[in-house]
Amino acid sequence: MRKQYCSHKYRLHTKQNMAGSLLEVPTRKQKDEMIKSFMKDEESYTVFDDASGEFLPVICCVCDSIPKKPQWSTTIFVLKLKKLLKKCNMEQSDLTGYYPPALLEQCRARHEDLEGFVLSPETYVNDREEALICKECLSELTTISKKQADRRHPPKQAIANGYVIGRAPVELIQLNDVEISLISRVRTYCQSWIFFGGAHRHIKGWHTFFKNRPGDNVGNLQMLTESGMKGVVLVVLCGPFTTTQRALVFESVSVNPEKVVKAWHWLKENNFRYANDEIPDLASIPLPQIVEENM
Repeated sequence: MRKQYCSHKYRLHTKQNMAGSLLEVPTRKQKDEMIKSFMKDEESYTVFDDASGEFLPVICCVCDSIPKKPQWSTTIFVLKLKKLLKKCNMEQSDLTGYYPPALLEQCRARHEDLEGFVLSPETYVNDREEALICKECLSELTTISKKQADRRHPPKQAIANGYVIGRAPVELIQLNDVEISLISRVRTYCQSWIFFGGAHRHIKGWHTFFKNRPGDNVGNLQMLTESGMKGVVLVVLCGPFTTTQRALVFESVSVNPEKVVKAWHWLKENNFRYANDEIPDLASIPLPQIVEENM
């Protein structure tokens, strides 16, 4: 569970006695205020969209980031934001020489007054014509806009400041987690997906991250290799699965060698880290071996 700290800080008074310091029990009013503050912090991670009637994640229109702490974002009137963006050289026309038009088109807000700027495609504007923005970006926009014209620039973390990357291509989007793991160059954590069948309407389970211990990993891989399992992706199904559940699990862990190789070619052409990769042929792509406990 994420550890939270309320915006309003409360000090618990202490009473001194012979046994040491004792904490006073908060009053009902203090408890209510702490609960109210905690809930306010929790609510600051989402925003309710009146148009769709849905709760949406908080995303800054300038840096395209999600909250790093409670009360991370605020709002600003669209017309005021528009003036700041112009002063900070964040118009689409300012970056046409650096990025191809197709890429800039992906970084466009869906609002008539903001569509001419390089902003997050998830830019949120409420019914009061206020745009959602993180406090850090708003502070930088305000400060930079006061500088001389030749010294103005986008905020440091703004996507208009060299972070326009666009959406992932279909070659990568169509891969499942197992297929992605085959072409991924870096794994910060070891991951484990556990699934249990047997329920009527859903598949139960959990997802766990483990700290990566290279020494242990090498030892485990060595044992697998000596057992004749080199280059094998193993999928273990624990417990009874219905026919539908079994099919869903198989679909989520299946590997399509043609998709993997196609994605690998795209990365080799567009990502310098893959420039020297020797892409294996289709027959060399490992296919998951399914082990069912209840077979």
